[in-house]
Amino acid sequence: MIREIGVPLCGGTPIFFNLHPDELKDRWLVRPDDPIFSHDHDIYLEITESVPLTHFDLCMSVLREVCARTGAHLVIDDLGAGYSNLKLIADLEPTVVKLDRALIQDLDRRPRRQMLVSMVVHLCNELGAAVVAEGIETYDEFRAVCDCGTQYGQGYLLGRPGFPMPLVTWPPPPPQTEPPPN
Repeated sequence: MIREIGVPLCGGTPIFFNLHPDELKDRWLVRPDDPIFSHDHDIYLEITESVPLTHFDLCMSVLREVCARTGAHLVIDDLGAGYSNLKLIADLEPTVVKLDRALIQDLDRRPRRQMLVSMVVHLCNELGAAVVAEGIETYDEFRAVCDCGTQYGQGYLLGRPGFPMPLVTWPPPPPQTEPPPN
């Protein structure tokens, strides 16, 4: 139902859909009447890592079929949380990998985590995937994810969710230490 509503509203723009592994088991996406087949721009299918991918071969079969028929791109969502598995980056061959907020929160104050994020970003880039840092809420976190090499970011610092999408100034302005004059 979400795809039936979302696809017509997003004509002419890329669209991202979160998929639960159980949706792949039920093979809804391969039906010819699924709305994604009528979308006129890039489609990104986000596979969450917050739940286990217990039926991997079936999921891969469905994803390959859908991508072959639609040109959809795969996204690994929530890397660094739940059932994260670096092997999926190699097996799914995603276009995008989204780092979970759990890795990004307080990144500016955690040098060891910065090293880990930098290495994951490098690995993803070597395997052909762009990296999105999720949950950027402070300017210091923003600077840290930039220093680690992430290409994209999302989070409350950059813009709150909304429809239509809010305009964002990039890069965000540094925090003000004093209130602006009246």
